[in-house]
Amino acid sequence: MDAACYAERRAFLRMLATTTAGLAVGGCYYGGAQPASSPQAAVQTPVPLPPPPPPVGNQAPVWLTVPTITFTQNNASSVSIAAYVSDPNGDALTITKNSAALPAGVTYDAANKRFVYDGAGPVGATSGVVLTADDGKP
Repeated sequence: MDAACYAERRAFLRMLATTTAGLAVGGCYYGGAQPASSPQAAVQTPVPLPPPPPPVGNQAPVWLTVPTITFTQNNASSVSIAAYVSDPNGDALTITKNSAALPAGVTYDAANKRFVYDGAGPVGATSGVVLTADDGKP
């Protein structure tokens, strides 16, 4: 091959490379409005999915953290624990206490979901008290 052929071939390859690069860039980004036939025009804004349906069936009661319950000696009072537990299904709850002993003068009133201090008991403390909420459904 002679020098003229090589020069012509190089010019052709240079033009081909420039055209290919221009087409690649133009295909990735088009500054104006997309024609209706272009793949980019078919892209639509996604529609948010609706929230999942609520679980079917009975759900377990939900507890909030019950703070340490304290009473002042010689001052009769009570502390309700009803606000610390709820049922997601809206069912009525029964709250029972385990067999752990309470300090003298303190009792658990299950019907009213509260601890009651008679004001006469001496200073005392206890641990291991466990409350269980039940909605009466399996």
